[in-house]
Amino acid sequence: GRASPGQKRKVWELIRHKVNPVAACPRDVEDLKKRWRDLKRRDRSKLCRLSQGCGPPGPPALGLLLAPEELPPARRQRR
Repeated sequence: GRASPGQKRKVWELIRHKVNPVAACPRDVEDLKKRWRDLKRRDRSKLCRLSQGCGPPGPPALGLLLAPEELPPARRQRR
């Protein structure tokens, strides 16, 4: 089922407590939610461009979908 608003708030607070110690600048929950929405929108846009022009995204397209730090170590060296 779905999480209650209270459960969602607790999860976002947990995310905030995990992210802020390693972030360049501290973020509040609303900033984190906005960043998450922006990242989802960016990835959907990339997937849409790939599916329209290059066929289905497969291993060769992986580098287009992920940031360099998200790539497996072997793929980072080739970029």
